Amino acid sequence: MDKIEELYDLIKQSQKLVFFTGAGASVDSGVSSFTKIYSKNFDNYSPVDIMTKGFQQKHPDIFFKFIKEYFSMKLQPNICHKVIADIGNKMNKDVCVITQNIDGLHQKAGSRPVLEIHGNINKWHCTDCKKTFSFDDILKRNNLNCDEENCNGFIRPNIILYNENFQPTTLKISQNKFDEADTLIVIGTTLNTLFAYEAVKNFKGKIAFINHPLKEPLPKELDLIIYDDVSNVFNQLQELINEDEILLQ
Repeated sequence: MDKIEELYDLIKQSQKLVFFTGAGASVDSGVSSFTKIYSKNFDNYSPVDIMTKGFQQKHPDIFFKFIKEYFSMKLQPNICHKVIADIGNKMNKDVCVITQNIDGLHQKAGSRPVLEIHGNINKWHCTDCKKTFSFDDILKRNNLNCDEENCNGFIRPNIILYNENFQPTTLKISQNKFDEADTLIVIGTTLNTLFAYEAVKNFKGKIAFINHPLKEPLPKELDLIIYDDVSNVFNQLQELINEDEILLQ
């Protein structure tokens, strides 16, 4: 049995699954990897500095330009997002997606529920009057100053910036999902955040890990490790699902 078949068997045997995804799950949708984004300066500023709380209010033009440069593409779900959604919707598995990504592609593919640890770039709000905006609304604007009557507040994305704390409610619900699940499938993350590392380290059930080899050791011995492109893994997984569907007809 090859590793993709092992992965499929693990999914079929599971009662409650958590898919925990990082940037590698969205690269084939056209999302720039963190390595690409953060490997060079932008207008003489580090991208980490730009994505830090307070920078956007001090340098709104640079912040707005950076956001439009890297996040304004019309993205579509790729095979990874679609197969995860199918596992929940077509295989009738109890699936929860917990993602570090801010692109909203899991929801677009049809997954529910999706817990977004770092927020969602498609949702924005005024920090003063709390009016909400979509990313499409934002891209039609020339600046990030709220133009509601008697308000000149700053419009910001609903994402967790560097030096900001995670939303306690999201963390609590995510932890409950980890505790309830019997299988954790980790996709496209280097586990270099404390949350991700601890989530894998403390998980009590079966764990599969799908990514390129990491520079740092994994938190513990895992049940299944697949070092490969995420899209290659999920294309093969889709073939196995399709074969089962044909046999059941």
